[in-house]
Amino acid sequence: MPGNDIFDGLLEQADSFFPIPSVDRGRFIRDWKPCSISKGEHITRIGQVEDYFYYVHQGVLRGYTIHEGNDVSVGFTYHGDFSGVFDSFLDRSVSWFGIQALTQCSMLRISYSDMMKLYDDSHSAERWGRIFTSEMLIRMAKRQLEVRSYTAEEKLERLEKNSPQIFQHIPLKHLASYLGMTPETLSRLRNKRP
Repeated sequence: MPGNDIFDGLLEQADSFFPIPSVDRGRFIRDWKPCSISKGEHITRIGQVEDYFYYVHQGVLRGYTIHEGNDVSVGFTYHGDFSGVFDSFLDRSVSWFGIQALTQCSMLRISYSDMMKLYDDSHSAERWGRIFTSEMLIRMAKRQLEVRSYTAEEKLERLEKNSPQIFQHIPLKHLASYLGMTPETLSRLRNKRP
């Protein structure tokens, strides 16, 4: 088993959604397995069913889709957070999204069948899953509002405020795609800022 720090990180992040009682902590982490991928590799490809849910211990991932032939970034996951194509994972449907490593990544993953067994075995894990899923729906709704309602400058301002570290880890072309603008527009807007 890898160092306990990776499992401590998993539990700490899980607790931020719903505290896992001490009696259930061993059961909660039991079926999470270590995995790693290299920069440029995919954990999920468009058109496949998402079989795993991930905790990113180290590294950065990018979620993307293809729209009208263009690669469009839809989100980023950093160390200490969860990742996966949640709708595909939960309803076993084909994914419209891919997830690619932007850096070397060290992660834990749990399979769909192991997650469902965990929910059956532990009421607190099932409750955690419900609260986590609710939080993901809220984040998606906020992202939809942002995409449809804010100007390019407002999107950039919100990104700089909410995720200042993003500019250190994400290539400009992916940030521009995420914000719905060209890399040139993003550079121009950033250069205008004080």
